[in-house]
Amino acid sequence: MDEKQVSQHSLGLTIAYHLLPGVAIVAGYALITPFLRNAGLPSAIGISLAVLLVLVPLELGILFWQGKKRNGRFSLEGIVLNREKTPRGAFVLWTLAALFGAVLSFALFSALDKALLPLFAWLPDWFFINEDLSAYSKNIQFINWLVIFLLTGLLGPYVEELYFRGFLLPRMAWMKGWAPLVEAFLFALYHFWSPWQLVTRTLAVLPLGYIVNWKRDIRIGIAAHWLLNVVGSLELLFAVFR
Repeated sequence: MDEKQVSQHSLGLTIAYHLLPGVAIVAGYALITPFLRNAGLPSAIGISLAVLLVLVPLELGILFWQGKKRNGRFSLEGIVLNREKTPRGAFVLWTLAALFGAVLSFALFSALDKALLPLFAWLPDWFFINEDLSAYSKNIQFINWLVIFLLTGLLGPYVEELYFRGFLLPRMAWMKGWAPLVEAFLFALYHFWSPWQLVTRTLAVLPLGYIVNWKRDIRIGIAAHWLLNVVGSLELLFAVFR
């Protein structure tokens, strides 16, 4: 399929497709997490369960619904684009470049995240995923890490890349060179469960968006997103064995 012929989304539709899933996810998180905290479990398990119960069925549901309308069957053909295959060496290079850009952004702007955090002090304690886990037993810490690794480390990023960089980004081509920047900002804003990271997450995902948009290879986005989230979860695993 010639991606230049892909029907484009209006700005309003682009915003809706980006943000409404985030509203549903944070609502699911808000419903689940107080019960988990009362049961003596960390908040991070709540967002991981929201990934499983809301993010995955909702975003995949939109994709397959679009496929049913287009193809007459539940298929992602012509829906999830950016499927060109980058040669192996270049694939590794660009994946590492996207990963490096994201890691660098999170490292450089962690102080900004901490500075913005007090602006959200009005939120309930259970809302904050970055709680002190040392208060929990090692068994609960390990369960917390395993759930994060499987759901927010592997499953969530895969579906998000199909949805955001495979489905939405090609339909923003009318924005030309601005498309990856706008998409990165909307993707960061969609994370309503960590609004203090809006600036950092926008900058972190920006290299990934530009690379996927340029190389037309969604696999780069998936691999970089996987690596970023898995690497981010390793600190939790190390804490279990301290």
